[in-house]
Amino acid sequence: MTGSLRILVDGRVMQDRHHGIGRYTYELLHELSRRTVDLVVLCPPDSGRLCLGELMARGNVRAVPSRVPVASLRSQWVLARAVQRARPDVVFVPYHLSTPALPGRVPVVSVVHDCVFERDAVARGGSAFSLAYQAATRLAIRSAVAIAVPSEATRDDLRRFYGTELPPGCVLPHGVGARFFASPGQSRSRPPGLPARYILHVGARRPHKNQAVLVEALAMLQARHPGVGLVLVGQPDPRFPDEVGRLVTTLGLSDLVRRPVDVDDTTLLDLYANAAVFAYPSLVEGFGMPVLEAMAAGLAVVASDAQAVQEVASGGALIVPARQPGAWAQAFGQVLTEPRFARHLGECGQAVAAGRTWACSAERTLALLTRVATGADVTAGEGVR
Repeated sequence: MTGSLRILVDGRVMQDRHHGIGRYTYELLHELSRRTVDLVVLCPPDSGRLCLGELMARGNVRAVPSRVPVASLRSQWVLARAVQRARPDVVFVPYHLSTPALPGRVPVVSVVHDCVFERDAVARGGSAFSLAYQAATRLAIRSAVAIAVPSEATRDDLRRFYGTELPPGCVLPHGVGARFFASPGQSRSRPPGLPARYILHVGARRPHKNQAVLVEALAMLQARHPGVGLVLVGQPDPRFPDEVGRLVTTLGLSDLVRRPVDVDDTTLLDLYANAAVFAYPSLVEGFGMPVLEAMAAGLAVVASDAQAVQEVASGGALIVPARQPGAWAQAFGQVLTEPRFARHLGECGQAVAAGRTWACSAERTLALLTRVATGADVTAGEGVR
C-alpha cells in the first residue's frame, strides 16, 4: 500500500431510519475525513436530519449515491461493484447487515453494534426478522477480516451468542460531538409546549428501551412533585405496538407526557439544556450515545444497570435497576429536591463525556482499518484505555 489509505465506506445508513447507527457513521466520517485518508462513501439520496453536503464536499471524500437498501439481496452486488470501481485498500461497514462476501479481493472491517435481538425477550421471539438478523450476523463474522464493536458489553455478547472472541483492539467506543457540551453562561431557547420541569429521554420507541418504566415512575412521582413532566424523544418502530402510549392514557398522564418524533439537532440541544434530569432505562444496549450527550450537556443522568449503559456512564450517572419503577421515582425525586447532588452528578458526567470525543473514536477506528489493510495482526491492537 502506498500513499493515503483508501477506504470504501458503506454509508447508506446515514439516514433517520437507522437512528443511532446513522448518527455514529456520520460523526465518525466527519472525523476520519480530517485525517490523511481517501474516503469513497456509498451514501443515501435522502439523509434526513444528517446534512451530508459539507462532508461530501471535502477534497478527500468521494460520494457514490445509492438507493439500494442496506438489508437487501442487491446490497452485495452494490458493494462488489463499488470495490471494483474504487479499488480500496479496505472496506469499512458501519452496520454489519451489509457486510459483503469478498473472498480474496479486499479486506473488510464490519461493526456489530449490539445483540439486542439475541438478548431481548420481546424482540427475539423467533420472528422472521430476528432469525434473518442472526443469520446476517453469522455471515458478517465469517466474511469480515475484523469485527469491531462499540463496547465490552457487545464483545461479551458476541462471545456468548456466536462463540466469537474479539481482541481488545476491536472495541471502538462511540463519541460525543462538541456541540453537546454546555458552555458557562450559555442560554438556549426553550421549546414551546413543555411542562415547567421535565424528565428527558432520547431513544427509538422499541421494547428494549424500557420507556414504560419511566411512565410508571412519573405516576408515582406526582404525589411529591406534581406537574413534573416527561419528554420522550424518538421515532416509532412499526414492528412493535405502542404499549407506552396506551400506558400514558391508562395512567391519566397525557397532559404531562410529550412524545416528539422528528426533532432536529437544534431542538434536541434545547431539550437537553432545559431538562431537569435525563433518564436512560434500557434493558440492553450496545452503547447508548444519548447518555454521553446528556452528560456533555451537564445534565444529571439516571441510567439503568444494563452492562453497556454502565460502561458508557463510567461512574458519571446514578444507576438504577432497570425494571423497578419505584427506584426510578426515588432517584428522580432525589435529583429534583437536592440541587447540590444534581449539580455534582452533572459535573461528574461532563468529566466522563470530555474524554469520549469522536476524534478518539476516529483514531482507534483508523488504527484498526490500517492494520487490516496492511495485513497486520489485528490481535496486536491495544484495548480501550
